[in-house]
Amino acid sequence: MICEIFHLFEHSGIYIGEGQIVELQGTGLVRSVSITRFFDNRSGNHLLAACNKAGEVLISPECAQRAVSQIFTYQRYDLLTNNCHRFTQACVSGRSLPITSFFDLNTELSHFWRTEVSWLQVDIHR
Repeated sequence: MICEIFHLFEHSGIYIGEGQIVELQGTGLVRSVSITRFFDNRSGNHLLAACNKAGEVLISPECAQRAVSQIFTYQRYDLLTNNCHRFTQACVSGRSLPITSFFDLNTELSHFWRTEVSWLQVDIHR
């Protein structure tokens, strides 16, 4: 899942169901938050989900399990070298790659899922 930060950046996390998203916070804490909290201190009004060309959400149980297993752990957060996009990609693929930007994340997700990734707006009620 992606939300926008002041029209300059994106913040990513893993949707695990029940309205919860696992994210790597800027403090280095991996936590599960509600969709509303995922938007806290960010300017985005839309939640975007990674989908294939047919508009089907790209997800796997292993991805959610990897994210859940890291809740309440800490990582050495760095805006460029160990950020939310790297965390998201590692949860999806099970491998930690040097992801530094949303562009890199999108590229790696496309390679992993072997399809062009589209980001579709998800209707949410907050």
